[in-house]
This record gives sequence, structure tokens and C-alpha cells, in this order.
Amino acid sequence: MLRCKHGGGNTRSNKPYMINLKAWAILIVLAAPCLCFGQTLPGPKTIDSLRRICEGAREDTACLNALGQMGRYYLLRRFKADSADVDTAGLYFNKQLALGQKMGAAGRIGRAEAWCNLGEVTFARKSFAGGKVYFMQAVNYYNTTGNKIMAGRMLLRFGKTAAENKWGLFPDALLADVTEAYNKALALFAAAGAVGDQVVAYTNFAMLHFTYGQYAQAEEDCMAAIKKFPTEGHPEFVKLYYVLAHIQRYHGNLNKALRYSLESLRLMEQATLMPDKLYLKSMLFGEIALIYDAMGQTENSIVWYKRTLALREGMHIKLEFKYRTAGFIAQGLIKQKKVKEAISIVLGVEKRHPTDNDYNKAIMSQIKAYCYDAVGNNAKAEEMYLLALKLFGKQKTDEIISLAKYDMAKFYIKRNDFKKAAFYFDEGIIAGMAVTRSRDWNMIAYKIDSARGNYLTALQHHIQYKAFNDSIFNIEKNKQLQELQVSYETDQKESDIRSLKKDSAFEHEKTIQANNMRNLTLAACALLVILLMLIFNNYKAKQRSNVVLNALVAEKDELLIEKEWLIKEIHHRVKNNLQIVMGLLQRQSAYIDNEAALQAIQISEARMHSIALIHQKLYQSESLGLISMPDYIEEMARYLKESSDLGSRILFEKHVDEISLDVGQAVPLGLILNEAVTNAIKYAYTPYENGVIYITLVENEAGHNQLIIADDGPGLPEGFKTEKVETLGINLMRGLAKQLCGTFEITSDQGCTICVTFKTEIFNKGKA
Repeated sequence: MLRCKHGGGNTRSNKPYMINLKAWAILIVLAAPCLCFGQTLPGPKTIDSLRRICEGAREDTACLNALGQMGRYYLLRRFKADSADVDTAGLYFNKQLALGQKMGAAGRIGRAEAWCNLGEVTFARKSFAGGKVYFMQAVNYYNTTGNKIMAGRMLLRFGKTAAENKWGLFPDALLADVTEAYNKALALFAAAGAVGDQVVAYTNFAMLHFTYGQYAQAEEDCMAAIKKFPTEGHPEFVKLYYVLAHIQRYHGNLNKALRYSLESLRLMEQATLMPDKLYLKSMLFGEIALIYDAMGQTENSIVWYKRTLALREGMHIKLEFKYRTAGFIAQGLIKQKKVKEAISIVLGVEKRHPTDNDYNKAIMSQIKAYCYDAVGNNAKAEEMYLLALKLFGKQKTDEIISLAKYDMAKFYIKRNDFKKAAFYFDEGIIAGMAVTRSRDWNMIAYKIDSARGNYLTALQHHIQYKAFNDSIFNIEKNKQLQELQVSYETDQKESDIRSLKKDSAFEHEKTIQANNMRNLTLAACALLVILLMLIFNNYKAKQRSNVVLNALVAEKDELLIEKEWLIKEIHHRVKNNLQIVMGLLQRQSAYIDNEAALQAIQISEARMHSIALIHQKLYQSESLGLISMPDYIEEMARYLKESSDLGSRILFEKHVDEISLDVGQAVPLGLILNEAVTNAIKYAYTPYENGVIYITLVENEAGHNQLIIADDGPGLPEGFKTEKVETLGINLMRGLAKQLCGTFEITSDQGCTICVTFKTEIFNKGKA
């Protein structure tokens, strides 16, 4: 197991140790803004779509996940906005937790995620104890379910989030908690055989030890993972080699730092599945830039700083990191006497990303001071340096103030104002810093002490400066650096050559394709000329034939119109003839005393009316072949109600889909409807009884039409067998159902129900 060694071998008293610890911790933040591996912030459109998912009080996994994503949006957005976003994130995460608890077993994983999210919110509010409680709930859940890998990941997430919110300023209790969490996670991953997760745990340990000043332990963590597991196939090693490069640069071992960073870059280019690849690339490019900067290779460092800035400007990280990267570019360009370009880059970044708080204003003022200093505007440079120092002072961070004072000391040394330089320079922060920066600070101390006549201390600082400089640039290291650069440049050239060969082959292929295309174009043009001549001849011939054809079409159209009118006239006359027959029957019924005969005549009248109504619909509609059943049934029901003199005693409740039937099906269906409704009127209710007759024509799930006529009457007599009944009405309905190629059923349950099921058929299809 890994253990955290407090103190890192430092033999100084506690107070200086904590000052130095804070100093280099701040420097880590300034140099490596993406040590906390990032997450992509969704856009406003995505947030709107997530809100729509949760509309209507949904209670499902989709809404559970959407609440979590919206909460993370506001939690991450705090890097760009104010702390109010943290409260908004907390509201969404509490909703996520409440929904997960309400969903029971289906929401268990969502609950665990909500606990971790609330833990992050609580850490953002600077409450370590409260945040830990939330994280441990998620850990305990996965432990009880036996999911060791997820339990370990929750422990890593707890430790990493705690570390990110307490950069380098750990009290011993907090450091012990994070160390214990990492050790437990590593044990769980080892038990589960999860190699990738173990590498992540080692990487987190390395960063923890490095942040706490335990460089040797941090390097040991990284090397333990490299020796224990195969590098290839595990993208987590990209982060681990990055951390190693970071450590070696702070040791001043620039040859090792460059080797590790290039190895990290190689592994990253090989990796296919890396969710945080953009952030890793930003970190790695920035680290390579810092290494080249420390080596004094300004041109190379600017190239990599620019690549870093291009990535970070598209990322949702703290604004200070974008400003710092722009500041490194500006300082490099100033060294190359490219002050105008430096100013252009700085002002461009400020315009695209305006300052949002005093701390970022201080950083931008500091960078502008470099530019004013470079163009010789000493008054404006001094004003910007003092403004930066004043704004940094509001942060109550001694280490940042010391760095600002260091810049001011350098500024006054250039002006030969050693008294002011001595006033601002802080020697106490030198110890515990990165080797390259310790070297530079010792040079400043040497110049100030020399000017003030403190020759002994000046000599000591100069000796320290030489020792640091020699440790960075000895012959062996320079040789290794040159070999690494040559190797990298060779690899790059080989890669460029391969790329050029591919481009050349591609261009050659394009040339061949272009020649083929030209030949095909010429051939096509020749064919086109011939084709145009043929088309012209055909056009002339068609013009002549079109005259004849148009005359035929016009004649046909006239005949079709005439035919339609004739068909309508036929339907009209059929309907009139049926009306005449119905009138004759009505007149005949006036002279009949026999009740049975009278009833038979009335039934016949109703049947003929159902047929006449169909013919009426046919000559009244635009379509000569189809009957709209909703209209037909409405009129048929009205006729039966009026002819039976029902008044308001019996109501008709209709539910008819938009179904149109051919006349071949409409006639038998109308007769069935007439018979069924007439029977319901006669037998379902007594002459003084109120009731309802239900008429339904719908298309069922099988695609068949279903006509249902039902009533609330007493139903069929007990023991009534419909298949044995031979009455005219039932036989007629049964026969008409067969004509429809359908089924006919009579049931009795709280009334009588007649059901006819059939498929829609189109007769005379394709005929005029």
C-alpha cells in the first residue's frame, strides 16, 4: 500500500515549511491549469433538450440522467460565472436524488451518482465534512452491492474532488482522509483485477504526493505503475507519464521531463477511446511548452504555448488559465523582440474572454505590464504592476503576492532602482520552488545584494544560481536533450514524409482521375451533340403527334365528364325510383288493416330508404364510387328515429371513424344497420321506456372494419340460440354479412349487441 509521508524530507521548522508548501502549490496551479481532468460543458440547446426530457413530472431513467447532466452544467459553469451556479447545481442534484429514491430499485445507480454530485457541490461550498458524507454514501452503496470497481472509483472521485478544492493547502486530517481513500480504492481495484483503474489510482497518488511536496514519493508512485503494468493498451498511462514529466521539470531534470512528455504524447496519439483527450492534450502541450521554456528554447516553447492556448480557448476551464497561457506566449514573443504580436495576442484573448473578477484583472494587468515594459513605457508598466499587486492583495494569498513582487523587483532592477527592487523582493519564498524558478530568483537576489553592498550574501546567491543552472544544463543532460530533440524531430520528419507520400499518391490519383474525367467529358460532349440532334428530331415529331394527342385527350375528358354526369343521373333516377316505390308503399299502407302486412311494408320502406340514401350520397359527392360512412350513418339514424316517431325517448350514440366504402359494401352494410337498429327500436325498449342505441363503426387493430349496434335493453331471451333462428331479419343480416365476406355475431350481455366484422374492398378498381 502507498502511504503519505508528511514533510517530504524537509528539515525546516513547520512555519517555513508550510510557507514553501503553499508557494510551490500556487506555482503548480499557474503552470498546470488542467491537472484536474476536465469535463465538457454542454451548450444551451442541449440544456433545453434536457429540460424537455423532464417535462410532465416524468419518473424514469432518462429524466434521472437529465437532472444529473443539468446539475453538472451549472456546477462546471461556475468557472465562467458566479457562485450562484453552485446553488442551481445543488437544486438539480437534490431533484436527482429525490427521483432516484422515488424510483426504488430502478433508481439505485442514479442515487449513487446524485450523492457524488452533491458531494462535489458541498466541496465547492468549502465544506469538507459535509461533502465526505455524501461521497461515502455512494461508496457504501457499491460496497453493499459487491461492485468493487465502482466503489473504488467513488473513493478516487472523493479524493480528487477534495484535492481540487484545496490546492496544496491540506491540513493533516484532510491529507490523511484522501490518502486513506486512495489506498482503499487501490485495494479494491487490485481485488477486481482492474488494471486501468489501478493506473488511475497510482496517478492520483502521484499528484497528491507531488502537490504536498513529496517529490520522491510521487515519482515512486509513477514508476511503481510503469513496472507493474504493461504500458501499451492502457490510455491511463498518458496521464501518468504527464505527471512524471511534470515532476522531473520541477526537479530540473529537463531531459527526463522531455522524454516522459514525448512518451505521453506518443501514447495519446495511439489511444482511440479517451473521453478527456482534449483536456489531456491541453495539459501535455502546456507541459512541453514549459519544458522548452525552461531549456531556453523560446521558439519551440511559443509554438507549443500557442497550441495550448488554441485548445484552452475552446474549453470550459477557469479564465485565469487562459490568461496565464497567453502571458507565457507574450513573454516568449517579447524575448524575440516581437512585441506587437505579443500585444495583439494578449488583447485578442482579453476581448474574446473579458475579465470577470479582480483576480483575473490582476493577471491581465500583470501581462500588460510585461508589454508596456517591453515597449519602454515605464510609467504605464509600473502602473500595471502596482495595479496587479493591489488586486492580488484582495485575494489574501501571500504566495501570489510574492510572485507579483518578484516581477516588480525584476522591473526595478532593469531601471537600476535597486532600493525599490529590494523593497518588493521576497527571499523567503525561494526555498521549495521548482529548480528553474529557484535559479531565476537567486539571480534576482544576487543582483539586489550586490547593489546594496551585501557581497557575501550576493556571492552565496550567485553560487546557488550557478549550482541550479549547472544541474539543469550539464553536458550529459544537454546531450540527452539534443538526442531527444533529434529523435523527436526525426520521428516528426518521418511522419511528415509519410504524410507527403500519402499526399503525393493522393495527388497522383487525383491527376489520373482528372484525365479520365476529361476524356469522359469529351466523349460525353460528343454523345450529347448526337443526342441533341436526335432529341430535336423527336421533338418535331412529337409536336406533330401532340396536336393529335391533345385533341384525343380533350375528347376523352369531355366523354369522362359526360360519363360522370350520366352516372350521377343514373344514381339520381335510381334514388327517385326508390322514392316513388316508397311513396306507393306508404299510400298502399293507408288501405291495409292487417297489422303484420303494414309492419312488413314499413320495414320494406326502411330497407329501400337505406339503399336510396346510398344513391343520393353517390350523386351528391365528388367521388362516384365511395360513400362516406360517418355522413351516411348520421342521416340513416336520423331517418329511423323520425320514421319511428321516437322523439327524445330513445337516443342514438354514434362513434364512427372516417371510413369510406364502395357502393358494393355500403348497400349491404346499410341494410344490416337498418335491420339492427329497427330491431333495437322494436324489441329493446317498451313504448314508454327511455333508452340508448349505440352505433359504432371503427377500424380495429387487425385493420378490419367493425360495425357494432348495441342497446341497454333486456337482451335476448334465456336459451335463445341465434344459429337456430330462421327469422327474415336475422337471415337477411347473416346473408348480407357473408356478402361483405365478413363475420356476423349476436351476443346478449346487459342488452343485445350485433357485431359485423369485414375488410374494406375497392370494387371496380382502376375503372373510370
